[in-house]
Amino acid sequence: MSPAPFTSTATTLLHVRRVAAWLLITLTALIDPCFSRASEPDPFTAPEALKHPLYLDAAAPLDERVRDLVGRMTLEEKAMVLDHNGPDLVRFGLRADKWNQCLNGVKWSSPTTLFPICIALGATWDPPLVRKVAAALSDEARAIHNLWKNNPAIAGEHKGLIYRAPVINISRNPYWGRIYEVYSEDPFLTGRMAVAYVKGLQGDDPAHLKIAATLKHFAVNNVEKDRLKLNARVPERWLREYWLPHWKDAVIEGGACSLMASYNAINGVPDNINSWILTDVLKKEWGHGGFVVSDLGGVNTMVNGHESGGMSYEDAVAKSLEAGCDFSDKEFRENIPAAVKDGKLSQGRLDDAVTRVLRVRFRLGEFDPTANDRWKDLGPGIIDGPAHRSLALRAARESMVLLQNRDGVLPLEAKKLRKLAVIGPCADIVQMNSYNGSATNGITPLQALRDALPGCSIRHVTGGFISGKPGLYERQPQPVTNPVAQIEEAVAAANEADAVVLFVGTDSSIEREGL
Repeated sequence: MSPAPFTSTATTLLHVRRVAAWLLITLTALIDPCFSRASEPDPFTAPEALKHPLYLDAAAPLDERVRDLVGRMTLEEKAMVLDHNGPDLVRFGLRADKWNQCLNGVKWSSPTTLFPICIALGATWDPPLVRKVAAALSDEARAIHNLWKNNPAIAGEHKGLIYRAPVINISRNPYWGRIYEVYSEDPFLTGRMAVAYVKGLQGDDPAHLKIAATLKHFAVNNVEKDRLKLNARVPERWLREYWLPHWKDAVIEGGACSLMASYNAINGVPDNINSWILTDVLKKEWGHGGFVVSDLGGVNTMVNGHESGGMSYEDAVAKSLEAGCDFSDKEFRENIPAAVKDGKLSQGRLDDAVTRVLRVRFRLGEFDPTANDRWKDLGPGIIDGPAHRSLALRAARESMVLLQNRDGVLPLEAKKLRKLAVIGPCADIVQMNSYNGSATNGITPLQALRDALPGCSIRHVTGGFISGKPGLYERQPQPVTNPVAQIEEAVAAANEADAVVLFVGTDSSIEREGL
């Protein structure tokens, strides 16, 4: 496509400024390598922008814009687009997304609002509340995005708008180390929560996405042992009636933009190269127009996990793409060109994958003027601000489940409490999820009781231990060196108290990803 003629002095000046800006960025980056890390690619000042491409016309139909951009790319550039953590595509001003996490709090360099873990949100049985929580998460994600877009030199992570949440696997296995990441053992409840969460994250603008949700881990994933080579054997009827309904809800009703293929195999076929689950069911039956991303290292598991060295990286990349996996790690960027040239990967399937990924990025507004950004005014004041902290408190209160109240012992009457025994290894630690940000201040249950009952004598006894190893995410209490003595001390404390509050459970030393 040849450049359109300049039609006015204003247009001429605009293009002069674009050329000058691009030369300045290029020359400065050559002189000072650090500057390239403090600048961000801009599609409107990138070299290809000088050709007045259709893909930068915000008024043009989405599919035409995407098709125009894909048609301008070389084979190697298409491979770069499909590496989530690859180099920026300089010619088009397209940065690597680098994705982020926001399961119950946006992961960032500074504290963000933390909401109850997902199993607690599931216990609310309140999808509208979960949608509000997810909308708050996406507000903070956009506010962070606006910060570094407005000031590329600002300290902190500069991640894109594709977020890897929610986790909607089923907690069918009670020994699974990631139950706190999911909503329920019930597909119906999980589906309702998934739809609410996805809609809250992605927003209600039919043309633009607030942020892009990624459902994980698709599918039949709830075992950590040998997860890189696990084979789940499940009859199709059981898949259709139990393991897939909530995914279908989140895709069709929720409109989720992407799904993450899980490490495991289903009936002998690894999900990363499982054309039945990724293409036949997801894309054809359910009409999913977004993309599938591998789990981190998903291609590598084809070579060193399931196949145990029986497949080359080029073959693994080709098989993954042909099966319906669209987006992955550096293996895609490094092996796609050879796979196409060797006839292992069709140009049509490659273009389909690039189209699916870019369609989401267009809907995120990455190729639109800032003036068109509906969320451009979201600022840092909302991040861990009063409104979101109030919502987090409400969600925490609604997540509490009372299993039994024998003889009406609850609620405790604070005025009558002179001595309170707080017993248990979980009383003086702050339990954190593994896919969220950091807290402004972590208040342990013990400290909360002391704050709420200033006139009460509170005695804390550990009474045992969780495991012999410290957890990854908790502020650990003093180690238990003599469990028998601790139990005896706990009994004595209970006998002396007017009431006992017992805190037991697990921590990340025995319950987390990989365990």
